[in-house]
Amino acid sequence: MKLGLDSYSYHLAFGAHPDFAPRRRLTLFGFIERVAALGLDGFQIDPMHLASRDRSYLAEVRAAAAGHGLFLEYGTIGTDPRRLERELAIAGRLGSPVLRTFAGFDRWHRRTNVAAEIRRAVAGLKRVRRMAEDFGIRIAVENHGDLTTDELLQVMRTVDSPWVGICLDVGNAMLTMEDPIVATAKMAPHAVTTHFKDYAMVPTNYGGKLTGVALGDGVIDLPAAVKLLRTKTALDRIILEIPVEAAGGQRTALAREDEFVRRSVRYARRQLGLE
Repeated sequence: MKLGLDSYSYHLAFGAHPDFAPRRRLTLFGFIERVAALGLDGFQIDPMHLASRDRSYLAEVRAAAAGHGLFLEYGTIGTDPRRLERELAIAGRLGSPVLRTFAGFDRWHRRTNVAAEIRRAVAGLKRVRRMAEDFGIRIAVENHGDLTTDELLQVMRTVDSPWVGICLDVGNAMLTMEDPIVATAKMAPHAVTTHFKDYAMVPTNYGGKLTGVALGDGVIDLPAAVKLLRTKTALDRIILEIPVEAAGGQRTALAREDEFVRRSVRYARRQLGLE
């Protein structure tokens, strides 16, 4: 298994999210340098970390990855067919074999109609499955805390295309109150890419809170997850996604983010045998 890193693992350093804005923001090219320095095999780009959709910029990103011998994957948000069509073209210019996305609705809002959201996702994916085939790019729908595992599998069965699969996030099943290993086993046959993470559960006066931690510090049975990915999928790569909270001040949070990534890479290699 090759080992990669999702750029969201450094989302605090990028400063593209609402947590805070560092004085010196990490750029995508700086992130690529970090990936190479960590000795990893590649990376996946969060769409908020792509500074431009200009052809020349995309060519520079593609060349930077190739210059370090790194694989590259690209991600987007939602299942609107017009957006997916634009993003497939961008993935093609980047040389990404995968376009990761997710349904992107708030499952827990009291007015959310989950059945309608499933129909919307299916309709959008059906519209673009032929275009994905033409580009030779597989669309990977992530379990993102919106669809349950069984609902995501329903989407896969209904769309019924080898060009539409799953971005299997081993931690996010906990967001829909599922056992992550049971969910991983169900999704494995459809996996075309991954997000590999660990979560800790913190009791509060208002219920349980999931918080991102370095691999091995949480509650997920990571060796069992790796075994499933090795034996039940056709994947040749695992992509780490290490989410970190913006807590304790900017300097502390940025240092923790970098520490969690480095510790996770070491754990993946030494404890999980991912080289």
